[in-house]
Amino acid sequence: METFCGNVIKFAAELFKQDVMKRHLSALCAFLLGTVALTSCLKSENDEVAYSYSDTAITQFTLGTLNRYTHTTSSKTGNDTVVKSTLTGSSYRMTIDHVGCKVYNAYPLPVGTDIKHVVCTISTKNGGAVALKSMTSDSLRWFSTSDSIDFSQPRTFVVYSANLSSIREYTVSLNVSATTGINFAWTLDKTIGQPDTLTGKTLTAYADSVAIVATDSIIGNAGNECYAISYDGHLMRSLNGGLNWENDALDDAEELLPAAGQASCVTWDYAPADNTQCILMVGTPRQGDAKNMRVWRKITGAAGSGQWIYMPFDDTNYFPLTRQEHVALAYYNETVLCTGTDGIMRQSADQGISWRKSSTYAMPSSITGTVIAMATDNQQRIWMLTTTGQLWRGQVSE
Repeated sequence: METFCGNVIKFAAELFKQDVMKRHLSALCAFLLGTVALTSCLKSENDEVAYSYSDTAITQFTLGTLNRYTHTTSSKTGNDTVVKSTLTGSSYRMTIDHVGCKVYNAYPLPVGTDIKHVVCTISTKNGGAVALKSMTSDSLRWFSTSDSIDFSQPRTFVVYSANLSSIREYTVSLNVSATTGINFAWTLDKTIGQPDTLTGKTLTAYADSVAIVATDSIIGNAGNECYAISYDGHLMRSLNGGLNWENDALDDAEELLPAAGQASCVTWDYAPADNTQCILMVGTPRQGDAKNMRVWRKITGAAGSGQWIYMPFDDTNYFPLTRQEHVALAYYNETVLCTGTDGIMRQSADQGISWRKSSTYAMPSSITGTVIAMATDNQQRIWMLTTTGQLWRGQVSE
């Protein structure tokens, strides 16, 4: 108790030195008195109760209602009008990188979103206190859910552990789309004469085009590794082109893997490290009562292969990938695209965590059948093959 009180006094003295904190002295005192009272309750003369309240972390960061301002021009008068609307900030999931101490939205806010006046809520481990650093100095002020915060540049939040023995700084950034959208269009390249011959076929990219090839047990590859789910439920990998196989490492139970024959993979270069790739696996659950798809992710590279990480959907995720009997995946324009038997194109800008219906890459209105495969070539084009033999080509136009 004496050590704790010493920490409290030192902490208060440091904050009081800053002019900006003097205005919040009453709130500080209330916080400290409440903390001391709680600590006194946890320990009596007859009981020694040890609580680990030295850890500190942001566990959840949620945006409040956001204002958006868009410009429209009258076709008759030519006058420019500013239209104000609101966005549900909680719909934009914030990613928390505890290793890099960063918080950001992987899926950008729409163009015109006002990020100079933002309210938010923050949850911390063990109820630790949060302070916000000034944009122009090292001075701090206590964070409040009613305060409007300017996120026109990355902001630093300082999180104090419940017993004030440690701190952790997080850099919080809000990403806003630079343009109103991209010009993307689908074109029917050709229709194959005998759709029945497509059973067991998939698309494979070859330089500036694609080829229709027969599928096998291999569901994907990254670097010198290729992967397959065996019919007895194991996720296997091969380092020599499929000649020999071994069980791959998982961070969770095998029961959470997709069903054999119902999984797809997509691979892309992992930007933070050279010669490293990220591979995402999506598939239909083995359990009949599961309502969402199974999603796994893995990083592999020259330094060695990591283990597969299971990525569950919880109640806080408003954009899960709902269950389907088949999905096709592609990595295009720095986003993962996914479509399946529901006929909806979804995209994930956070490597498989959330999946939103895409208006930019929406399915062409005249498409027939179910998409059985997608692939991208080196000309920045994406291809789709359907069960009716339609081969579609999509690309961004200038």
